[in-house]
Amino acid sequence: IYDPHGPLNFIKQSNGPERGLGHIKVRWDDAIHGEVGVTVCGNGNSYPCPTLGYIKHAGEKFASDNGLPVTANADIAGPVGGYGWVLQLDQGAPVSMKLELIEVRWDTPLLLHVQYPIGTGFTIEAHAAWCSTDQYYSCKEPFQQVGSVADVRSSLGNTYYVNPTTGVLTVRVIQTPQSFIGNPDWFLPDNNSVGKWGNGYAIDRFERGGVYLPKMSYGPYLQIDASCAAGSNQAFCADQVLQSVIVDVCPNGYSQVAYDKCCSDSDPLLCEFADGTNTNTQR
Repeated sequence: IYDPHGPLNFIKQSNGPERGLGHIKVRWDDAIHGEVGVTVCGNGNSYPCPTLGYIKHAGEKFASDNGLPVTANADIAGPVGGYGWVLQLDQGAPVSMKLELIEVRWDTPLLLHVQYPIGTGFTIEAHAAWCSTDQYYSCKEPFQQVGSVADVRSSLGNTYYVNPTTGVLTVRVIQTPQSFIGNPDWFLPDNNSVGKWGNGYAIDRFERGGVYLPKMSYGPYLQIDASCAAGSNQAFCADQVLQSVIVDVCPNGYSQVAYDKCCSDSDPLLCEFADGTNTNTQR
């Protein structure tokens, strides 16, 4: 089946230390998203579903590739555990973004990169659903700015980085429990984390025969608000971003060979993965 919005490729999970699959749903303009199923992006009713932007893997290897189309029905899924996904919307940088229906394992990091006008500040918060903060559980977590993409990737998922030269914002997207954010402090839930009041697991999952897949929860979300003046379209910053930039992922003297791997230009057997581990295997 040919689907221009979802070409299929097979990637060996065992060829990288943190490879996995992830999913997010992105909202940036309620007016547009409210038309899904009404005038656009219908299910079987032939409504058009125009492209509003693109998303692709970070790094030089994917620089000349537009990526996959992003539409008003912005359900996005793909390989994670690499250098992250780069989101570019046709009308510019969104004033606000809401990430929900998140599915990603704790041990396969998902980074999201979005370019903004240089000097933009941010308020970023994770929110739980149906939650009241008390001495045992917290419901909201403000993110803290750190000094590098590497710091974000290795964090518990409550940090962000803004490149001062390019304006690219980087956040790590983690899957939080449905009805609490911390117990009471923020944490990165793994497959053994206990649910609220000791009931079940913090993250719902499908598990069988050694396969573990986290299941999304309705309600919790990550809110990203930019401190930019809105343009004629109130959903986007008035100032334009710099010409589209490449999110650098490889050390000097290395070239990117996969979405999660760079190899030495002088010795193709010397490679480094996105998590910093080294390997002496062929490119």
